[in-house]
Amino acid sequence: VDFGPDESDESWAAFAPKDLEVADERALAGGRKMSKEERQRIKDKEQLEEARESIRKRGWTEGEVKWRSWLARRGRDVMVNDWNLYQYIDGECIPPSRDPFWLNANEKPLPDYDAGNDLPDEVGPDEVTNILSERIRPKHGQARARKLKKLWHDVDAPYLLERGFGRIGEGYYWRQTVGMVYLEVKVPEGTSARELRVTMQPNHLTVALGAEPPLFDEDLHMKIYVGSNADNDCSIWELQDKRVVVFHLVKWHRMAAGNVRDASRTWWRRCITSEPEFTHDNPHSDYYGLKDK
Repeated sequence: VDFGPDESDESWAAFAPKDLEVADERALAGGRKMSKEERQRIKDKEQLEEARESIRKRGWTEGEVKWRSWLARRGRDVMVNDWNLYQYIDGECIPPSRDPFWLNANEKPLPDYDAGNDLPDEVGPDEVTNILSERIRPKHGQARARKLKKLWHDVDAPYLLERGFGRIGEGYYWRQTVGMVYLEVKVPEGTSARELRVTMQPNHLTVALGAEPPLFDEDLHMKIYVGSNADNDCSIWELQDKRVVVFHLVKWHRMAAGNVRDASRTWWRRCITSEPEFTHDNPHSDYYGLKDK
């Protein structure tokens, strides 16, 4: 940084402050006292000269003075002119163009504060304390990692098979009520709903993961009512725990639709055509009391 010639150089004479005593003598000529406005005008002139002298010695540009003014007002808008400039140049603030930190920012690498406390120049987060210097702990503790149980661990498979209510197959499980069929299809853990391609047709279901071959591609034993989003009785599917797709299938033949006279006509002997049928000729008596849930 070039600070200019030495203080003893004659070129500084043009910037030397004027003697204010002469102004005072002129103001008091004729025995008249200076008014309040005249004294304030002389004071402002003195402050302006001091401000210009300070700027000259520091070598600040006009942009640097504006930046210093902005910093002094904490970013608030301010009109800087010759009469209030002295209010914003006091202090030892270094403008960005002369700050060694900004000049050497690309030469000295800064520590990675987001990587954790694994380096000597990194520190951890400050603890929050009250006025008694007691640590304030979070109201709720850190969420525990949820450990999922095995799929269908609580399903009584022999009971379902004996009474003809459902079955656990290879990668799927289903059960039925008088009006609904609930089918669960296993997918890889961590699967998101956006990755799935699910197709529901009256007699066919497909579950695929992206462009890969389908994980589940089967024909249904009986027809279902697919419906639409505006229909309250439509068949839907959902992803649970990011590992299983659950179908809520509405039976086509059901008492609520009025297309069967006997509830026994709504009973499914199997869910998909690739599995064996139940050995029962008629549904179990408990079938008629099953509720859709």
